[in-house]
Amino acid sequence: MKKIIQKISLLTILVFAVVFMTACGKSNSIVGTWNYYNGSTTSNDIYYTFEKGGNGSYTYSGNTRSFTYEDRGTKVIIKYDGDTQSSEFDYSISDGTLTIKDSFGSDVIYKRK
Repeated sequence: MKKIIQKISLLTILVFAVVFMTACGKSNSIVGTWNYYNGSTTSNDIYYTFEKGGNGSYTYSGNTRSFTYEDRGTKVIIKYDGDTQSSEFDYSISDGTLTIKDSFGSDVIYKRK
């Protein structure tokens, strides 16, 4: 009987660990809408939307540009519709904050919507 209880306890711990790791993985996904953050306020006029499947859009003051993207974990490769070349950006996600290193090497901050 003691061994059965131990096995059930171990199985319960494993199930919780898998659920927890799955939930953490989703929070670190680039998929979603990210509003620009200037350090004190979040803008509703400037944002990226990354959809599942590699499509997305960038909106800036009412103008929207569609793009395709490839997520490589710490790099995102974006090709805007109409452009002939892609752009590659380093990025990180932590606590609902997306930090993208722009083409000048500066960090640009976005908050998950």
